[in-house]
Amino acid sequence: MNANANGPRVCTHRARTRRSRSQPGLRNPCDGHLAPWADPVTGTLGWTVLTGSRDLAATVAAISNGKPRPHKERQWHARIPETDLTVIVTDADPAALRCRLGSQPDSGVLAVAVVPWTTGTVLKCPVTDLPAPGTLSVRDVRVTTRMGRTVRYLIPRFTPS
Repeated sequence: MNANANGPRVCTHRARTRRSRSQPGLRNPCDGHLAPWADPVTGTLGWTVLTGSRDLAATVAAISNGKPRPHKERQWHARIPETDLTVIVTDADPAALRCRLGSQPDSGVLAVAVVPWTTGTVLKCPVTDLPAPGTLSVRDVRVTTRMGRTVRYLIPRFTPS
């Protein structure tokens, strides 16, 4: 997501996807979104993928012997109950990392949102070293506010191999 000059945040993924659909022959810059996830009951950390492609959702779900599930109209979602994923990060900007799954590099490009964190917090190598293979992991950070509430942050982190 990027801050717009008029104030609200807009998703750059959607704008890029629309533009690429209007130009036949160009591949979408990202085929889905990869985000950290925690099971609400057990607290187990993992990843969730949201995509418009049932095939990509099935490929991702197969990593953990799961099944893709319909999410909303023309969207699919799959969960991976593993904290560490082997990926190839192909590109990074202040809003997102773009990566491919290490086990299925031809399956598609997934965007990992960096916001509200900085690229330096998530990416543990210089941007000039990309593309780079490595491990994408989830860090669980809990902060207690002055009012006594515990706030949980799931922070993605890429470590090159």
